[in-house]
Amino acid sequence: MEPELARRLFAEGAVLVLLDVPQRTEFGIDYNSWSVGPKFKGVKMIPPGLHFVYYCAVSKQGDAAPRTGFFHFFKRQEVLVMKWDHKTEDLTDEGISTEMVERIRAGLKDLDQGLGPYPYDTLKKWVSLSNHISQDLVTRIQPLSGKVTSVSQIVQETSAVGSGEGEREGGREREVTGEREGGGEREESGGGEREVTGEMEGGGEKEEGEREGRGYGGGRFAGVGDFEPSVDSTSQKRRTDLPLFKSKPETALRFSEVPRQRHPVGASPSEISHHCMDLSYTLQSLMTSNHTHYRDLLGELQLAFLCFFLAHVYDAFEHWKELVRLLCMSESALSDQTELFTNFIS
Repeated sequence: MEPELARRLFAEGAVLVLLDVPQRTEFGIDYNSWSVGPKFKGVKMIPPGLHFVYYCAVSKQGDAAPRTGFFHFFKRQEVLVMKWDHKTEDLTDEGISTEMVERIRAGLKDLDQGLGPYPYDTLKKWVSLSNHISQDLVTRIQPLSGKVTSVSQIVQETSAVGSGEGEREGGREREVTGEREGGGEREESGGGEREVTGEMEGGGEKEEGEREGRGYGGGRFAGVGDFEPSVDSTSQKRRTDLPLFKSKPETALRFSEVPRQRHPVGASPSEISHHCMDLSYTLQSLMTSNHTHYRDLLGELQLAFLCFFLAHVYDAFEHWKELVRLLCMSESALSDQTELFTNFIS
């Protein structure tokens, strides 16, 4: 890069100043990532617009923590200052006052040696993958905490746990009672012989049932349907006793929910089949309920891909696949939403 161009970009571009970041920390912005060195202070010459900053702590043995990042729309000549919190191993702006930011702005030339230049060779690729993402869309979809994490934090539903314990004890009592009463009163009336016979032959006597089972009387062997699925039903009951977990609201991405109603209310069987093969109705329902413009849908598609590709969020990958499938199966919408599909393909 020519010196004159570099000076102009330094004067016009934004600057991200990161304080106290430990060495070997993995740091990245958009399509590029590095291992932090001893002189690292941030990134300079950042072009205005949307960018994704991500990082993760690395131990002395080289083990990396889950990746964390955030979207930010940098403005012209903006100076964004953050510092490393050694307790949480996270970047934060807590304790960064306006006076501190202005003091750093005035002394940017002193920090120049510790500021890495933004890699402009990948800017075109980054813009092509984020050009439909608006600031309103980021605000609506990003977690309430403002940070995108590769490992979602989960919390246990306390109300479900309380009811689950009760169901567990009650379920066990019902389960044991069912075993004792299924073929007769085994312990009280000594009907164990009848109970086993009931399982084998539906109520005949044991000796006769055994003879028929061996073929002496031309009888049949007990089929699979003659046995009670006690093991499967027990497992199914015990699954409901497991504690319920959900994503912590402030750490979960808030993507639009694709409608599960694939057809209009009152549709005929043939219309239902048509709407299951052609998802144009579902696409229109999604855009009507969540997006005011087709660019918002494409922006959500791009945002989901970036959250998976750069932040390693698997839920974002699943949502991206769902949107791609929806668009690819909306045949009738090709003629109605030409701009949407033209931009989707390109």
